[in-house]
Amino acid sequence: MVNLVFCINSRESFKRISNTLKIDEDIELENYVPALENLQENIIIKQYDLAVVDEKLSWYDEALDLLNKKGVEIVLFKGDFKKTISDIYKKLPKDKKDLEKSQKENKAHLTGISYDKSYYIKKEMLSGEASLPLKNVSYDALENKIIIIGGLSKGAGSTFLSVNLAKALTDLKIRTSVIEPPVDEPYLFYYLGIDKKLNAKCMESSFYSYPNQIDAGQKVLKSMETIIDDIIWFMANPFERKIEIWDHIKMLMLLDCSRRSPINIIDAGINYEHESIDPLMSGADVILIAINPLPAELRQNEGKLKNLIKLKKDGYPIAFVVNYYTPAIIKKDLLNYLKPIPAIFIPAIETRYIQEAANKNILPLVHPQISEKLFTPLSEIVKNIIPLNILKESINNNSFNNVNIIYKLKEKITGLKKVFSGFKV
Repeated sequence: MVNLVFCINSRESFKRISNTLKIDEDIELENYVPALENLQENIIIKQYDLAVVDEKLSWYDEALDLLNKKGVEIVLFKGDFKKTISDIYKKLPKDKKDLEKSQKENKAHLTGISYDKSYYIKKEMLSGEASLPLKNVSYDALENKIIIIGGLSKGAGSTFLSVNLAKALTDLKIRTSVIEPPVDEPYLFYYLGIDKKLNAKCMESSFYSYPNQIDAGQKVLKSMETIIDDIIWFMANPFERKIEIWDHIKMLMLLDCSRRSPINIIDAGINYEHESIDPLMSGADVILIAINPLPAELRQNEGKLKNLIKLKKDGYPIAFVVNYYTPAIIKKDLLNYLKPIPAIFIPAIETRYIQEAANKNILPLVHPQISEKLFTPLSEIVKNIIPLNILKESINNNSFNNVNIIYKLKEKITGLKKVFSGFKV
């Protein structure tokens, strides 16, 4: 057992790292240490093996001196969560690493779930139905990724982008979750027609809401996710008590519930600056901001746009996605607002096709006329999320349904070669 202590400025940062490490039974997570006095008291009676030390601590030098005297291994935290977690594992003794690997392999054998691999879902049922065993086909290791999708303005298309990107990734046999933070009026519940699906398919018309359970302080149950179109959906139940306060800690707990999928998409809408989401921005793998290109929308939100561009220059992984694009919009004029950042353009789609999909409660990407329009922009996004070796392995897999957007190889071979530059199909 390796005892790990945290000397970090932010309790939220401690939560994020510790939640990632909770699956490892070989690591004992000691309490968060908020002050030098607490470390001095604890180190007398406790034997620490590893310490995570925030370089921004006002008592940084004193902490290093004390820990060095006690022979405690040190991992420096500089705001990069992935590197910190990687450094923690590098500091583990070799026999501990072997034990860790063995535990994960045993757990994967017993549960059919691998924490280190991407997943293929043959079929899963809506929460409340009789469960079927999962068939998992493992490709190359895929790190867990957080994708935040926001909108520059109301109705810019963050939900449209979120659900279609999730479907494209799932069609690649990569398990994906979509999370709707309960900071606005629920939308996905109705968008997906969950109430109809529950009435039609579930004996008791039950819907398990992770956000409501977390907000009520209840212990969440495992394997109660709602799965539609092979996508795992996390959203509040509009028929339960309204969630009045949703903070960053609750958001981290909800993210922890979605750990079954390596890709987690947060549909933040215009709430990406909300207190529960904003702290996640710096650690996100990709931040997509949907933009309505109408000049009035751009001028009205020019201040927000400038702030996002500044964050991009500061190192945030922000990309702009221009929605509803038509030839009537002059790209040169539009890019003057975004300079020097290039954008991905989603062409305008005929309203009747959107309505046809909505009336059938199917995801837009399932509609053939919509998938045709979305092929190139979604491919451009996907190639920046999934490593090329995994994309290549996925596309070469013969089990794909060739009606799906990413795999129309016969019709789209030229487009694929263009999009995945340097990648032999």
